[in-house]
Amino acid sequence: MVWILVVIAVIVAWVFIRFLMDFNKQRNVIAAKGGIKTIYKPLIDGLLEYRSARIIQDKKDFVTIGGTFTDPIFNRECGLWSVIIQPTFKLLNVKYQAHIDLGGGETAKQMWDFPINMPQDEILSVIKKKADEFEAYGVFK
Repeated sequence: MVWILVVIAVIVAWVFIRFLMDFNKQRNVIAAKGGIKTIYKPLIDGLLEYRSARIIQDKKDFVTIGGTFTDPIFNRECGLWSVIIQPTFKLLNVKYQAHIDLGGGETAKQMWDFPINMPQDEILSVIKKKADEFEAYGVFK
């Protein structure tokens, strides 16, 4: 009975160590290419074209870009939006979140898994298509 627990513990430890090694390898590859901001520069620059857009977080594993929505009538901030760009082993995970405080509030969330070699202009057009749903709230320049 004890040997079964030992075998299970060894297997779990092996899987955990293997995951850490792969994760570290991925981080090293990203760092060797200049980081996420360098690798995904066209995508990030396209998102920074939005009004009030700025880089909120710039980590080794992900970049977060966000900004505010502007009420077109009173010209005041009325919500927040953000896009998180995180490369994984073979996919680029992109998470879009937006919240508008007008009229009782509205929230949108969308997550995409793009192939790592997909053209960045196509990725940007997919993200912007989702962001167009909130165009009335003054997110664009």
